[in-house]
Amino acid sequence: MKIKLLLITGICMLAIACQNQKDESQAGSESENSENQFDLPDSLSTRRISFVLNLKKSVAERNWPEFGEKNNEGTLIYFDADRSEVFFPDSHVNKKLHNPKKHSDNYWLTGRIDSIPYHMEVMISFNEEDSLEFFFKNPVEQYSSVEEIGKYIPSVESTEMWSTMVIHEMFHHFQYNNENYLEYAESDIGILPFDIRNLVALCQEDKQFLAMIQDENNILMKAISEDSKDNRDSLITSYLDQRKKRITKYGSEHPHLEQVENYYVIQEGSARYIEYYSMFSLNNYFNNSDAPIIHNDPKFISYSEFEEIDLENHAFNYLVYAGPTDYHYTIGFNIMRLLDELKIEYKKYLLNNPEKGLHQYLEDYITTLPNKS
Repeated sequence: MKIKLLLITGICMLAIACQNQKDESQAGSESENSENQFDLPDSLSTRRISFVLNLKKSVAERNWPEFGEKNNEGTLIYFDADRSEVFFPDSHVNKKLHNPKKHSDNYWLTGRIDSIPYHMEVMISFNEEDSLEFFFKNPVEQYSSVEEIGKYIPSVESTEMWSTMVIHEMFHHFQYNNENYLEYAESDIGILPFDIRNLVALCQEDKQFLAMIQDENNILMKAISEDSKDNRDSLITSYLDQRKKRITKYGSEHPHLEQVENYYVIQEGSARYIEYYSMFSLNNYFNNSDAPIIHNDPKFISYSEFEEIDLENHAFNYLVYAGPTDYHYTIGFNIMRLLDELKIEYKKYLLNNPEKGLHQYLEDYITTLPNKS
């Protein structure tokens, strides 16, 4: 069965509890650094998108410079009630809009382009059956408004938390803007008879598979926090051994499991990594008088959720929990944090060489140790 559509869905943050209230004292003005970057109408939606684009720049400067090379990654569609607001539309999208109102090359307004109630994804298809669709071989970001997201994930109560989800998806767009990554997704992953749905089903249906995944994740977590180099190296070796046993055990029945898992560990792990570090940009804004704010946004609460970012806190621990539907997010995220601790350069290679699994960077490290080959 070929993949018809690679639908990169947003994170499901059911564990997030957002209890803080909007800081009324700061809601009446807007920082200069979020104005006049693009030719957009003055509206709540455009102020929100401008805010996220500034956040993208901030997190890129600190954590992934290439992600900041473009002001935006391409077309994004913001769904709000009965309308769709199209930012940075390309020719593929423009042809599919019905009676749009054009404000500028950067912004078109049209009626809602579909009846799907929830959007937080990058859409792209490599299937010829979708050749007439605007997302055929053309990644397009799609976001429901903060208000609409809150209906499906009640714990997401603020524009700031919504913005971290948007950053996650923008990074997926960045991934597909890499020619090597796009080619690999289409020519290698997209043609396999095993896809992400099979991977999730295996994890949901086989408790032993999930238990093995969670054991691997626990080892990675210990390695990240371990101060002793020798103990950390031992934990890394243990992780690689455990992973190999799982792949060997299930690989005979599911021969494409490892390749598909490797791909999604990179795809979702790196997007979660960027999402996580966008939270630290928001943390830096907390109690900063020069921090950007969103004018007249009832969902903006002045960064109070991000006063302290603690992965053991229930509001953030979804990031490191290996669940049955999203373990690949967590494994990738934790491997990348471990590679950072080891001071291993991987970011400039990751998307250019997507056939190389994240765990292989750990294998390369282990082979450099004394008495290893």
